[in-house]
Amino acid sequence: MTAPHSIVTYNLAGRVALIPGGLGGLGSAVSQAFVEAGATVITAGASESPAELDALQTALGVDGERLSYQRADAGQEADVEALVWSVVEQHHRLDILVNLIGGWSAGQPVTALELSTWQKMFDLNLRTAFLLAKHAAHPMTQQNWGRILHVSSRTARSGRRNAAAYAISKNAVINLAEIQAEELREARITVNAILPSIIDTPANRASMPNVDFSRWPKAEEVARVLLFLASDDAKLISGAAIPVYGLA
Repeated sequence: MTAPHSIVTYNLAGRVALIPGGLGGLGSAVSQAFVEAGATVITAGASESPAELDALQTALGVDGERLSYQRADAGQEADVEALVWSVVEQHHRLDILVNLIGGWSAGQPVTALELSTWQKMFDLNLRTAFLLAKHAAHPMTQQNWGRILHVSSRTARSGRRNAAAYAISKNAVINLAEIQAEELREARITVNAILPSIIDTPANRASMPNVDFSRWPKAEEVARVLLFLASDDAKLISGAAIPVYGLA
């Protein structure tokens, strides 16, 4: 007899998760998944007061104790340090960092690539990852447990033409995760990166209306991969770059 299909659930009750970028197309799905798993979630971004927070709190039936927002520019070290210690001061711990900050810019070969575009991609994709991972690791080391998760990209490993600044900055995020995984292993902190292809979000559909969306990984599916990596079930996985391609 075939066993009935079931969905694996993860219990993050008592865990505190910081999710910068946690209100975007992928971010809302990730924040929802972590709240539903029992975690207290703090999202963060550079804008003042996102209306998306109210909508997500209402949809999940939670208040600011379970899902909140703090303004912080992830590219500024003072902001990131203050953000991390604000979370610790309010919640007495920080267990999980899910770094969703990043951006895309491509279309030029290396010979025509502007230095400003190169710098923008490294600031947006790598500088933010470095600062968030650097400062989140301090309270995690003190409590001898933690999860640091980054979103890199399939393009980081594909050698795609006309995407050098984006691809190389995202590949450097993988290197960052690999190195920090070794540095934090004895503190029982795992550090991993996922490599999604194009994610099925409203923004991506709007920008590419003539492609087959069904082949893209759904935001909710990508969120469940991150949820697994944040769980105790993934305690043996660290320093990994995990493909999340769907059928794309």
